[in-house]
Amino acid sequence: MAIIGIDLGTTNSLAAYWKDGQVHLIPDENGNCLVPSAVGCVRTGEKREILVGREAKELVSSKEGEVVLSFKRFMGTEKTYVLGEDSYTPMELSAMLLRKIKGYAEDFLGEQIEEAIITVPAYFNDKQRSNTKKAAQIAGLKADRLINEPSAAALAYQTGRGQEEKSLLVFDFGGGTLDLSYVECFDNVIEIIAVAGDNALGGDDIDGLMAEYFCTQNRLDWEKLAPGMKNKLLEEMEAAKKKLGTEQSVLAELTIEGVSCRAEFDEDRLFDLCMPLFMKIKALFLHVLEDAGHSIADLDDLIMVGGSSRLPVVKRFLTELLGKEPVVVGNTDLVVAMGAGVYSGIRGRKEDIRDILLTDVCPFTLGVESFRRQGDKRGYLLPMIERNSTLPAFRSERLVTLYDYQSRVTVKIYQGEEYYAKDNIYLGEVSVKVEPKKAGKEWIDVSFSYDINGILHVEVVNSRQERSRILLANQELSPAEVERYKQALEALTAPPEEQEKNRRLLKKAEEYYEKSSGERKQWIGSLIGWFLAGINSNRRYKVKKAVEEMERYLALLEEEDGHKEEWLFNGELKEEWDQEKEDE
Repeated sequence: MAIIGIDLGTTNSLAAYWKDGQVHLIPDENGNCLVPSAVGCVRTGEKREILVGREAKELVSSKEGEVVLSFKRFMGTEKTYVLGEDSYTPMELSAMLLRKIKGYAEDFLGEQIEEAIITVPAYFNDKQRSNTKKAAQIAGLKADRLINEPSAAALAYQTGRGQEEKSLLVFDFGGGTLDLSYVECFDNVIEIIAVAGDNALGGDDIDGLMAEYFCTQNRLDWEKLAPGMKNKLLEEMEAAKKKLGTEQSVLAELTIEGVSCRAEFDEDRLFDLCMPLFMKIKALFLHVLEDAGHSIADLDDLIMVGGSSRLPVVKRFLTELLGKEPVVVGNTDLVVAMGAGVYSGIRGRKEDIRDILLTDVCPFTLGVESFRRQGDKRGYLLPMIERNSTLPAFRSERLVTLYDYQSRVTVKIYQGEEYYAKDNIYLGEVSVKVEPKKAGKEWIDVSFSYDINGILHVEVVNSRQERSRILLANQELSPAEVERYKQALEALTAPPEEQEKNRRLLKKAEEYYEKSSGERKQWIGSLIGWFLAGINSNRRYKVKKAVEEMERYLALLEEEDGHKEEWLFNGELKEEWDQEKEDE
């Protein structure tokens, strides 16, 4: 049985797989790789038929049925769509789309699909990810692994480029979402450093701005147009937007309520219309760079992903923002799916791809509700695992009781960036009994372990070492899987300085420190501090750099004393050390 990668997009979806050392896209029965993310309903007499993909998208023009588009933007919400007499959630519509993709993939490959690697926006929260996995389950797909769309794009970009070191910013601008990811590539590692994005900002919004302008030019009220006419106008605007990629100007024409309406668009007009969106994009750029601790000057390449990133006005804006043209890697519509296809090869332990390591980060802060004093009406969010922490991640915090003679403490778990806990997304809670003592005299230890699959293990331990746990997973797990994940998560608790190789290097450096004096002792002390900061950074590139540099400096310290001290403190090595510390 095969493993495939699926780009479940807002506008289009597609699938890919790994074979013979490269990734291949999977076409449907008509040879089309792109499947419109559309679900429609058409009636023939008393019979009602649900259409999915290209057939559903064609209903927009034919007016012979109802169609739903861009439902991914509302994944994880309570929004419903009515088709015929029935209503469907975005999760259920996504399941129909995934079932369609699964069917044509099995026909093409001639075997059953065992598992799917599904891509999601980096800024999808836990509920959105959970609904994506449930949609896959409904479609008959096992989807243990979701990967962020920009991560998949970085994987597709770096595959085949060897061990070249690069700092990238992936700009994934699709039909309904925008994701930005700062990525560092080295050896066979692709490390996601920071992410930012907006799940309600995409090419659909450009269509909407053009539609509103069209209505203004023709003295129409956009809000009062019938839903079918809105869809038709948006389709016309999308077509005009695409034509501006190759034409100087486009005249959009449409008959509305028996009246012939028209409006002309050129690149300058579209650029001005898009300025409110561009200002949001600029803010997200600054946000992700700040979180990554880098500047625009540190970027080697800006990678363009998603159909909307192809627009000349978008490329023009980014060129002005960056001071250089962005990099377009192949067909921007296909990059994410190709990355998912690469990862399907990694997941399937293919000999020619399995050594690549893709890390990811936690897109939102995970924390617990806490109070500073008695009488506080609203608890604040105490961060346990902060956004952009490299996964897997672990943290433990000791908390004390707030009231006299408390007999139980309930720990409420949230996800988000808001100050007050209840303004964030509630994930669950766990409670434990405590000794009834005066306020502040009894304590609990709260531990968070969060793995690469988005599974959060929260454990609370009281002073008597009694434990209470909760496993928050965005999927249904069997008891055996729960136990397996618990064991894997518990292994994350070992601090980096306790790992065998790091402990050996640290001990050796400490021995040199003990028998040294003066400037030499001070220098070795700085080296130890720098090494500890590196291995505890939770950044693979910094850990690698710290270990390599510590090994190099320790090798120098093993040389004969007279030659060694002269070289270290009077020569080029001291200048190199000082420069490295200044750069950091």
